[in-house]
Amino acid sequence: MGLFDALFGRTKLPPGKTDQLFALSTAALDIEVKLDSGFGERAAIVLRAVDNSAYDAITKDIKDLLNIGGRDFTAKVRTSTDNMGFYWVIFEGPDLEDAINGLHMTADLLKQGGYADSLLAAMFRFADWYLIYSYRRAAFYPFVPQGSQKRNESREFRIRQTLANALPMEKDPERWYPLWDPPI
Repeated sequence: MGLFDALFGRTKLPPGKTDQLFALSTAALDIEVKLDSGFGERAAIVLRAVDNSAYDAITKDIKDLLNIGGRDFTAKVRTSTDNMGFYWVIFEGPDLEDAINGLHMTADLLKQGGYADSLLAAMFRFADWYLIYSYRRAAFYPFVPQGSQKRNESREFRIRQTLANALPMEKDPERWYPLWDPPI
């Protein structure tokens, strides 16, 4: 950030960190056994809205790239824009590894396209809760919605404690931002 950016209140967001996402592959067994939660067949990458068609082109590139994988890659890809204007690239399929790889490829394509600062979060659905990865903080945190705009914080803390040795977990609960009504 330069002097004029600081003077005029403009800030540049740091690029998203994507490599820690693969830690979820090794934590999957802990999630299944210790938390008795299977992968809910949906995961998504959440992006800050951009006022152009670049995301559409990148989404097409993602779909083309995944189709090259053929039968080995089982996830289907779709996009959505939520009521807050955030753009979601959603992967649907039974294999958690496919979701992780698809999200990582998507993040890499966005970085290559100059949109690294648009990466906000990756979200994975499990039984009745979600695991969110913050690209800015390179850390995971649980989100357990309970009714309308309420969350089960005690369960979130238990999930964090269970996964603390398996995943880089966000230590500050004030940074556990809820993603209400996700399209996954």
